[in-house]
Amino acid sequence: MTVAPAPPSARGDKPQASARALALVGWRADFAATPAFHHVAGHAELLAGDDWPDLARLNALAAAQGLRNSAGRPLSFAAQHVHCGQRDYEADILANGAVPSRERNWHDLLNALTWLAFPRSKAALNALQCAELERNRGAPRGPVSDAGTLFDESGLLLVGPDASLAELLAARRWQEAFVAWRGAWQGLRVYAFGHAILEKLLAPWPGITAKCLYLQLESLPETGAPPSWLDAALAEFWAAGRVRRPADLFPLPVLGVPGWWPGNADPAFYRDAGVFRPLRTM
Repeated sequence: MTVAPAPPSARGDKPQASARALALVGWRADFAATPAFHHVAGHAELLAGDDWPDLARLNALAAAQGLRNSAGRPLSFAAQHVHCGQRDYEADILANGAVPSRERNWHDLLNALTWLAFPRSKAALNALQCAELERNRGAPRGPVSDAGTLFDESGLLLVGPDASLAELLAARRWQEAFVAWRGAWQGLRVYAFGHAILEKLLAPWPGITAKCLYLQLESLPETGAPPSWLDAALAEFWAAGRVRRPADLFPLPVLGVPGWWPGNADPAFYRDAGVFRPLRTM
């Protein structure tokens, strides 16, 4: 029997206890039942069952959706039998449309679900990584590649028509953004894009922090699976080179998002400076 671990209640404690708790999370068919998973919940329903979905089931969804990489090749999830470095991992996706994936593995399953939810954006990030890794061949990975990796693994996407709330968040004016302006969150959509963030949210603790990108768009999508126009807009954002370094993404404690954590209904939740850290001044 799988027992969902109780999350630590302490502030940003990602303690060894939380890491151990995450390791104990076996297959749970209801893993996408919480609000942070709203954009992948529809695909997760299609994978519901008594045990982990295999790659054949993921590939059936990819084929039905017509997923392709940035070179136009059909995308599939291929068994990863040995460890591969970033260069080989990204190159295989671009050259063959094959995403190296491990079965019975949350990290790779959530990566596959993100491909299904944001196929163009994931393809754009893959193309960016391949270009940057080739450009910097023989040299340390550059800031564009670092930023792409951060967003791919730990990204949070905010979408809305007014940047005011995002500006407060980027300035780490937490009390204004989460308490005084709480009603303004109804005019935003929030997507936990990074599959490492989704993995952490299987056994959440308050200190989980994402790297956030704000996309200012006039239209506001419904909650749930992102529409194709939103995916296209995010893909174009990355393809146009709008993010040049990790500092272009601002940190945001994920469980501060209204509705994503019961404890944040109390304004005192945002007073924990161990989680909601002030902006550093020189």
